[in-house]
Amino acid sequence: MIPIIRTDFSHHIADLHQTNQKTDDPQILATLSQIRHDIIAKGDAALIGYTQKFDRIDPKTFSLSVSDEEREAAYHQVPTEFIVAIKRAATNIETFHKAQRPKDWEKTSSAGITYGLRYTPIPKVGLYVPGGKAVYPSSILMTAIPAQLAGVEECILVTPPGPDGTLAPAILVTADILGIKSIYKVGGAQAIFALATGTATLPKVDKIVGPGNIYVTMAKQMVYGQVDIDKPAGPSEVLVYIQDPAYAAFAAADLLCQLEHDPLAVAIAISENETTLQAIQEEITRQLPLLKRQEILAASLKNTALFLSPDLQTSYTLINEVAAEHLVIMTDHPKDILTHVKHAGSVFLGTHTPVTLGDYMAGPNHVLPTGGTARFASPLGVMDFMKYHSYLHYPEKELLACQDELKILTEIEGLDAHFAAVEIRLK
Repeated sequence: MIPIIRTDFSHHIADLHQTNQKTDDPQILATLSQIRHDIIAKGDAALIGYTQKFDRIDPKTFSLSVSDEEREAAYHQVPTEFIVAIKRAATNIETFHKAQRPKDWEKTSSAGITYGLRYTPIPKVGLYVPGGKAVYPSSILMTAIPAQLAGVEECILVTPPGPDGTLAPAILVTADILGIKSIYKVGGAQAIFALATGTATLPKVDKIVGPGNIYVTMAKQMVYGQVDIDKPAGPSEVLVYIQDPAYAAFAAADLLCQLEHDPLAVAIAISENETTLQAIQEEITRQLPLLKRQEILAASLKNTALFLSPDLQTSYTLINEVAAEHLVIMTDHPKDILTHVKHAGSVFLGTHTPVTLGDYMAGPNHVLPTGGTARFASPLGVMDFMKYHSYLHYPEKELLACQDELKILTEIEGLDAHFAAVEIRLK
């Protein structure tokens, strides 16, 4: 039975965040350092060696690249209904993310000073799609579509193969529908290091995005600076705010649907009504045996908490302190609560908006900040695949007008060459 917590909420929140932020394990770092060294030194040979070790492929028949024949064959291995569903999801995700595209701007003052911003895409991006525990075509949609809308020239997709050396047909079909031609059968930290440095087969990229396990997350942090990365992604988490016990079954289902992702996944429910939390306990007990991923759920349920808040104001404080990846406001008037939310990755409003919609279909991105990082981070979006530069033009008379101030400021900082660059123009 999941306990109901009545006091010391901050201590429990800190423990849950700690669970989601363990990215400094010295043994993992040592393993990653060795993998990185091998990828840099041996390239494709090391990639195939680690794929044989971790994914159990036969190196004699294995190819890192996906062939046209594999791509075409995949269409015969997925149901037509899947193709229809993935196209509908892609349309929704594209519609949502189109609204994020920024516009260049320029202004000119009456004195003739011109300044502005220009947005340009990151040229080449690596999309990491996890495998192992499940197949995630939705992760292709969530990373590739905003990249394409940003104008990225080439998306390179990497994902771990099965022991037979192939990729799941759903992965290949989704990538093909989106027009992704560069697909490689490699996962784990070795894929991250290969994308960051390049090998004979895998091209070097400018940025790597996409969720993964602790090894992938730490590898991405190790190559940051050599390439850009998205925010570090920890195990999935969900926070459900609920008042009415009539919706306890919905709340329990949303908690369980995130807990099935990973043994380290985190789930929290907050209510001012103890009867509601007790009803959630009962619903989890009822629904749990009906689900398939029992081993994962048994582990992740240990990271679950039910907070009995003394009042509404405390609930607002707890919602923002948790700063959850997914926040479900399960009330009849959710926007009344939303106005008090400062920190969350993605918010789901009302009683008929399950997190599942955001994970797959509705449009908002499912690559989200975890472990409380929603305090300062945002969902993956179009701007993650763009950068901007400013530009400036000054007429001579306007440079002359501010030379005295420039002289004072450069002298204060002891940078006389800076003022000399001004003075030489005005002489």
